Amino acid sequence: MFCSHCGGIIQEEEKYCPNCGISVNSQDGGTFYSVSAPMGFSPKINDPAFAQYKCKAGIWSVLFALILAVIALIAFPIYGKVSGEIEWPDSLLYGGGIGGMFLVIAFIQLMKRALDKTWDGTVEEKETYRQREGKDSTGIHTYYVVKVRKDSGGVKKHKWRDKPGLYDYYAVGDRVRHHKGFYCYEKYDKTRDAKIMCAACMTFVEKDRDVCPRCKCPLLK
Repeated sequence: MFCSHCGGIIQEEEKYCPNCGISVNSQDGGTFYSVSAPMGFSPKINDPAFAQYKCKAGIWSVLFALILAVIALIAFPIYGKVSGEIEWPDSLLYGGGIGGMFLVIAFIQLMKRALDKTWDGTVEEKETYRQREGKDSTGIHTYYVVKVRKDSGGVKKHKWRDKPGLYDYYAVGDRVRHHKGFYCYEKYDKTRDAKIMCAACMTFVEKDRDVCPRCKCPLLK
């Protein structure tokens, strides 16, 4: 079972949550959910594993941006010298500009995650359509669109080109919750699903498992 107060794991014989100390039988929020419960938004999103995953993801995004920036800073002067198309120090300035752009993008992503909020909504609409891009027949692409209306107002639109992505995972009318700092939505009703999508890494995992084998975060069930 999982504590609704902190999301900590509680064994059947325990009377208090080992993580936050709340009583199993207390009336101030001491409600618990079975590991296999397919209905409701899971309190396990409060598990420390999710915070650790977000922290690691942020660190890796910054490191990746730094690596790309260093590559650009080195590659442009080398290219300019070999090809003769870009003179020194212009080649260094170009490399620095491109490298700086990678760092700015990483910083914006970190800020978006920091300012993100948890919110609830409903899948309002799903649609697919084909669209020609370019002059030849190979430029025809299929788009998959999911629209989620937020309870607080406004619509979030998600689009995938040529591949359905998460299109088939959600149905019109599904109640969903967006958790701060993560991309996907947790479904309120998971009774129809043979697999549950990990809220952290978006891996689909069999419903009878408790932890995602890829990122080691608890499944929200």
